[in-house]
Amino acid sequence: MNKPPPSDPSALWPELAAWIVKSGVSLGGLAPLQQSAMLALAALCVRDGETLDERTVNLRLRAQLDGLLQCLATDHVELRRWLVDSGWLQRDGYGRSYQRVPAAALNPWLREWSQALSERDAEGWATWAADQRATREAQRAERRQRWQSQGQGA
Repeated sequence: MNKPPPSDPSALWPELAAWIVKSGVSLGGLAPLQQSAMLALAALCVRDGETLDERTVNLRLRAQLDGLLQCLATDHVELRRWLVDSGWLQRDGYGRSYQRVPAAALNPWLREWSQALSERDAEGWATWAADQRATREAQRAERRQRWQSQGQGA
């Protein structure tokens, strides 16, 4: 299920940009590389060393789904479960508090993802995703305009 990022993390950005602009994406339907990247991005909502109650984690995940991860067709509860099950977050025995698993304690492939995406925080990635979406929308508008002008000129 989990796959390490490319040895050069910048090689991942074009692929991330290609699917971050989509909508209705199911985590279970993603290729392993994409799924790993999505979960790594989602895990950024909990900072290293933070202990959060479930309500706060839910609020942050909702914010991620409204912004950076709006391409996903899921809710905050399912996303939280994916993060726990995949090893990004740990919770206490009662499910009341959550922590991001420290980088040193992550499985090797998760550690690589953590390092690959650490150049930006969650807000930085959200800005990046918004820029990707704006670029994509501008390209679509340009294509639409060209198509309409060709149809009217014929």
